[in-house]
Amino acid sequence: MSDQIIEVKWEWPAGRQMETKILINVKKISKASRGFFGIGASPSLADAIPEATDVVATVIAGQENLIGKTISMRVPGVEANKLKVGEPAAVALVNSNISICVSAAPTDKGELDNWFNKWSCN
Repeated sequence: MSDQIIEVKWEWPAGRQMETKILINVKKISKASRGFFGIGASPSLADAIPEATDVVATVIAGQENLIGKTISMRVPGVEANKLKVGEPAAVALVNSNISICVSAAPTDKGELDNWFNKWSCN
């Protein structure tokens, strides 16, 4: 079902290497809700992400079972600042649903496939 949104969780790499990668087309970027009275932004929460930003995108290449699906992921602002709506980006995954790295991709269609094939999370 391609209309189902798949949640991808952000985690810092912590020495892990990507297991797979996907190429996405960014559809929406928005600041994450801070919750009631800003409690969701508390640095004492284990899941707190600095300048949390929500990204919604369509998977256009990579992991076969995700191609054509819509994903939603909350990433740190420093990672989200690399992305632009309507443009491609690469996402490194572990366990198929945990993102550890994001990079903006070239917008030129001719160089995109070659870039993605060589891309690794650094």
